[in-house]
Amino acid sequence: MTRFLATFAAVALVAPAWAQPTVNAPAIATAEDYALDQLVSLLQQTATLKADVEQLVMDQEGRELQEISARLLMQKPANFRWEVTEPYSELMVTDGNTVWRYEPDLEQVTIQQFDTELDRTPIMLLNGSADDIRSNYAVSAATMADGVRQRFILQPRQPDSLFERMSLTFNGPVLEEMQFEDSLGLQTSLGFKAVERNEDIDTGAFSYEPPAGVDVIDSTLD
Repeated sequence: MTRFLATFAAVALVAPAWAQPTVNAPAIATAEDYALDQLVSLLQQTATLKADVEQLVMDQEGRELQEISARLLMQKPANFRWEVTEPYSELMVTDGNTVWRYEPDLEQVTIQQFDTELDRTPIMLLNGSADDIRSNYAVSAATMADGVRQRFILQPRQPDSLFERMSLTFNGPVLEEMQFEDSLGLQTSLGFKAVERNEDIDTGAFSYEPPAGVDVIDSTLD
């Protein structure tokens, strides 16, 4: 598994639409429905996102395995730019059709089609619709002790998910933290700092031209 995919584990977000209630049998809202509505409402308030990210990976015993710093740019519906700055350099860029991954230490750029494996990464949940989230997760919500922050717990419905549980913590409409635990017990926490929401982002940030002199592995030509 590449460092990028290991960073984000996996989640499927392609699903059928909700079943519509009949007139004679109106739907009864549940706690899960309410939590889902809250989460989707918060996600819908952010069309673009810029943030510095601190990522911490720990083992089952809580021992730190890796800490990285990165810069995230996101523009709905499917544009992402993830640039690791410490302790190594790595860049992943996608426009929702093509994925470019540059690993300077290997002097290599990999180009591939945006596929379901990448679309299943937890960070892509930020672009998820209500239909997608409902079909793929059981959602619960809680207000934190400060009475301001909200935490949402998502548990995958699919048995082949690479993580067992994920949480998202919001301060108002601002995402502060994302945590998830994979099937091996590894725990990953992403803290979002210097968050800028709904600011213009040049679409050129979501395409990539490999630098001269590096090896280019382009699977889109197969």
